[in-house]
Amino acid sequence: MNKERNICIVGLGLLGGSYAMGLTRAGYTVTAVDVRPEAIRYALEKGIIAAGAVEGFAPLLAGADAVVLGLYPHALVDWLRNNQKHLKPGALLTDVCGVKSGVVEEIQGFLRPDAEFIASHPMAGKEVSGVEHADCAIFKPANFIIVPT
Repeated sequence: MNKERNICIVGLGLLGGSYAMGLTRAGYTVTAVDVRPEAIRYALEKGIIAAGAVEGFAPLLAGADAVVLGLYPHALVDWLRNNQKHLKPGALLTDVCGVKSGVVEEIQGFLRPDAEFIASHPMAGKEVSGVEHADCAIFKPANFIIVPT
C-alpha cells in the first residue's frame, strides 16, 4: 500500500486500536467506527485516528481503500452484511477475529463482487482490551495467519 491510502478501522478494541496506531504512525490516513463514543474520543485525542464516528459513518467507509474489521465473529458477519452498501468500489477488507469457521464462507456468499475479503488473524494480544491499551508493538513478534478463500 502506498501512503495516500485511507484505511478505516471498524472496532477500536485492543487489536483495532493497535492497527490504527501503527498505520497512523506509518503515515496512512486512518479513520474509525466504534459503538463507544469514548473510544472514538480517546483515539482522536491521542492522534491514533484522523476521524471517527459512532453513527453516520457511511462517508468514512465510502472513503476507505481498505477496511480492517476488528469485531467479534458474531457481530462481524451481520455488520458487514448491513454496511457493505457503503463500501468504496474495489475496497479491500480484512479482519482480526480468531474464528473463521462459519465466518469466511458466509461473507463470501453475500459480499459485493467489487469488494475483496481477506480473512486474517494476527496472533497478538494482551490481557486488557480497548483502544486505551493500544500498542502497535504487539504485532512485531506475532505470526499473521491469512485464510485462503
